[in-house]
Amino acid sequence: MKLFQFGRLEKRIVVFFVGLLMFVQMAGFLAISYAIEQNARRNLREELNVGARVFKRLLDQKEQQLVSATNVLTRDFAFRGAIATRDRDTIVDVLKNHGSRISANRLALVDMTNIVAADTVQPARIGKPFAFPDLINAAAGKNTVSAIRIIDGTIYQLVIVPVLAPVPIAWVVIGFVIDNATASDLKVITGLDVSFFGADQTQMPKIFATTLNPDSRANLQLQAPDISTRTESSAAIVLGHEEYEILATTIDRYQGTGGNGSVFAVLQRSVRDGLQPYETLKLALLFLAGVSLLVTLAGSIRIARRITRPVRKLALAARQVAAGNYGEPIVLKQNDEIGELATAFNNMSKGLTERDQVRDILGKVASHEVAEQLLKQNIELGGEERDVTVLFTDIRNFTALCENHPPALTIGLLNRYLTAINAIVDEYEGVIDKYTGDGVMALFGAPIGRTDDPQRAVRAAIAIDKRMRELAGTLASEQLPNPDVGIGVNTSRVVAGNIGSPTRLNYTVLGDGVNLASRFESLTKRYRVPLIVGETTVTQTRDLVYLELDKVRVIGKSKAVRIFQPLGSADQLDAGMRNLVDRHHRALALFRARSWNAAEDIFRALAPLPGYARIAAIYLDYLNEFFVRKPADDWDGAFTLSDK
Repeated sequence: MKLFQFGRLEKRIVVFFVGLLMFVQMAGFLAISYAIEQNARRNLREELNVGARVFKRLLDQKEQQLVSATNVLTRDFAFRGAIATRDRDTIVDVLKNHGSRISANRLALVDMTNIVAADTVQPARIGKPFAFPDLINAAAGKNTVSAIRIIDGTIYQLVIVPVLAPVPIAWVVIGFVIDNATASDLKVITGLDVSFFGADQTQMPKIFATTLNPDSRANLQLQAPDISTRTESSAAIVLGHEEYEILATTIDRYQGTGGNGSVFAVLQRSVRDGLQPYETLKLALLFLAGVSLLVTLAGSIRIARRITRPVRKLALAARQVAAGNYGEPIVLKQNDEIGELATAFNNMSKGLTERDQVRDILGKVASHEVAEQLLKQNIELGGEERDVTVLFTDIRNFTALCENHPPALTIGLLNRYLTAINAIVDEYEGVIDKYTGDGVMALFGAPIGRTDDPQRAVRAAIAIDKRMRELAGTLASEQLPNPDVGIGVNTSRVVAGNIGSPTRLNYTVLGDGVNLASRFESLTKRYRVPLIVGETTVTQTRDLVYLELDKVRVIGKSKAVRIFQPLGSADQLDAGMRNLVDRHHRALALFRARSWNAAEDIFRALAPLPGYARIAAIYLDYLNEFFVRKPADDWDGAFTLSDK
């Protein structure tokens, strides 16, 4: 069924050219065939007209020959003497003898009173009037006359010549039968079938001689009445299941004692025989059409394949390129447009390879999103303001670890930490801005921003904390160092863009909020918690439970900020943790309301709980200090930190 899948370009090309050629050839063949047939029929009719003229010329020549031959007889002295003595036997013998010499079929002598004096065929006519007195009258005026007559059911060519002594004393009538042999002789001369028919006393046309076979003769006889009414013009008739072109010509019309009559010669030409040369020409045309069709088919297939094969190679290569496999270049031994296309495709593949190499290199030194951003845009210095959530991580005591272990081990551990962190940042659709030694700076909101970037950042921080604790357990089982990781997250308005020089730049974000996120990461050491999140981030997240750690002023900042520890999803916290959060926040509210004794009671009660001892200790230290020296009346509940 593939042959009929015209959706393929190769099939469409072949079908188009072959179909076009077949249509042109068919239209041309039909037009030529029609013209040939019409021309052939015109030629057939012309042949009939020429044949009719030749036939009449032959009759004239025959008449002259008969007249010449008869004059020899009429000038014979003995013959004239026999006529004068009315010696009938001598006259008949002379007529028969002369008739055998000139191959005449019938001779008769008619006296001046139009009475038959002798007849070589039918003696019974002797003494009776001559059947065609009009011919005698015509001969009297012309000395000789020739005519075609039907006598006793046979067509004769009659010649009447006077016997002069020196005036006419009698008339010699010589007749030659027009029969099948006569028709055959005429066919040899003209190349046409010839038929003679006429109407005798019954006035019904009858065929007397023909070159046609019996079946065709019978068919012609049936159509004779119609043919006799359409003389001197050609027509097409069917004789014995074969078509003929015919031309009927009147060779004599007469009126005699026996009644009126007409004799016709019908010339026939077989259309099949006449068209035979033209049929041969049509066969030659069909043969040439078949050869040209085969040549066109072979050429179309070759041309189509020269087009479609390289196109298929290009399509396959394009699919490979789309899949990221650039493979080998396309090699086409063509110098045409397709060859140029293959060269352009190879250049494109080369360019894509180089682009992917650049992207791959950029992906190793910058995030995938940053690399895409750099590739899509003109690389220019500058940036734009946008809301970004920044995440900082740092490995605790990594410097000391480097001092106590070989560099290869240190690098291997660092790569395991950074690989795990990178995977989580990618999972939550963040961007690794840079690696800061043993730390990571990640962005949520640049270069691509999303409405839930703060939520993604906090979720990523929680996932990093969980993954680092799992990794620590794995490293411990391998008897390898497993330090803790601190994480800081903050959301703020920053400037994001390309920073550096025209020859070397880096895509990053700048602003106080970035520095604040870094400070939060450092504060995880003070509060001994894995991660700290700023208040702006907390207000833009949902379904998460936070423990407010403190309200602080970090170095370089005059404005106090509230810091929080995310504990996880609200639906995943157990009752004990919920109780701790509620009691802590109540103690914190009492603390900031200067109800220090009540706050102290709660902090001391919570201090033994797992993971809370450090926070309780910080607030108990605050209280011990306040018990000694009360804060100023305008104290806002914040503490200024002296370390980063």
